[in-house]
Amino acid sequence: MIHMNIFRVLGDVSHTASKCILIWAIHSNRSAEGVSLITQMFYVAVFCTRYLDLLWVPPRVSWWNFILKNFYIISSLYIILLMTRVYARTREREKSWRLGAYCLGGSIVLTPVVIVINLAKQRTDFSDILWTFSIILESVCVVPQLLLLRQTTVPTVIDSFYLLTLGSYRGFYILNWIVRAASSEHHFEWRAVLFGIIQTAFYVDFAWVYWTRQRVKLRNGGVVDSDDLSRGFLVSRVLGRGDPGIDDEERGAGDGANDDDTAPSSRGGGKWGLRGISVSADEGVIDPRNKAQDSKVRDDELAGIMDDDESDEDARPHQ
Repeated sequence: MIHMNIFRVLGDVSHTASKCILIWAIHSNRSAEGVSLITQMFYVAVFCTRYLDLLWVPPRVSWWNFILKNFYIISSLYIILLMTRVYARTREREKSWRLGAYCLGGSIVLTPVVIVINLAKQRTDFSDILWTFSIILESVCVVPQLLLLRQTTVPTVIDSFYLLTLGSYRGFYILNWIVRAASSEHHFEWRAVLFGIIQTAFYVDFAWVYWTRQRVKLRNGGVVDSDDLSRGFLVSRVLGRGDPGIDDEERGAGDGANDDDTAPSSRGGGKWGLRGISVSADEGVIDPRNKAQDSKVRDDELAGIMDDDESDEDARPHQ
C-alpha cells in the first residue's frame, strides 16, 4: 500500500516542476550554459538504481509512482541529450570531474557501511543496497552544480524558479517523513531522513547565497561568482574559498560581449549571443569612475608609446 499525504504530493510536484523548468529554460535560451553535466549524470544514476522496482511492480499498484518514476528517468536522460547533442557546451574543468569522482566514490564506499548499520533493524537485499546508494549519491548530486556556478561568470539558464522547486522538493519530503513518523503508521526511515537533510542543507545554503548576492541581477539568467559563494556557510567549507582562475574561453566570451561584429545588441530584451551567452551580462555594472580611470590609464600608455617613438626617431643617424 502506498502512503500519501499532502507533503508527499507537494514534494513530487516540486520535483517534477524542477525538471520541466530546467528543460524549458534550456530550450527557450537555446543553451545549457551553467548546467552541470556531472550533476545530471548523477541524477540518472540515482533514478536508475532507486527505481528498479519498475521491473517487477505492476503499474496498477500506484499509477502515481509509475508515471513519476518513468518521468524522472526519461527527463534526466533527455537533459543529458540536450547538453551533449543539441546545445553541446560545458565549462566544467578537471577540478569539477575530480570532485564528481570523489562524490561517486564516497557514495560507493559509504553504502556498505550504512547497510551494516541498518542490518540491526531489517534484512537487506540487492535492491535495498542500490536504494541506499541512490539516497547517499543524491545527497551530494548538487555539489558539482554548485562548483560549476562558482566558476561561471556569464549568465546561465539556472534561475530562481528552478532552485526554488528543486530545494522545496526535499523540504516537503522532510515534512512528509515527520507526518508519517507521527501518524499511526509510525514509519521512520533514518537513511532517507539523514541524507535528505544533508541534501536540503546544500540547497538552503546555496539559495541564501543566490538571493543575497550583490553582483548582477539578470533578466534571463543568473551569475554567482566566487565572492558570492564564499559567503555561504556550507558551500564554502565543502568547495573551498575561491577559484581565482577563469579559463580563456570564458574570459573571451565575456570580453566579446561588447564587440558589435560578433554579438547582437543587448538593448531592449536581454538577448542571448552566440552559443547562448548573454551579451548584456555586465551591462551597467562598471562604475563610471572606473571607466574614467581606465580611460586615463589608456591615455597615459598611449602617450608613453608616442614618446618612445619620438626617442627612437631622434636616435636614428641622419643621412
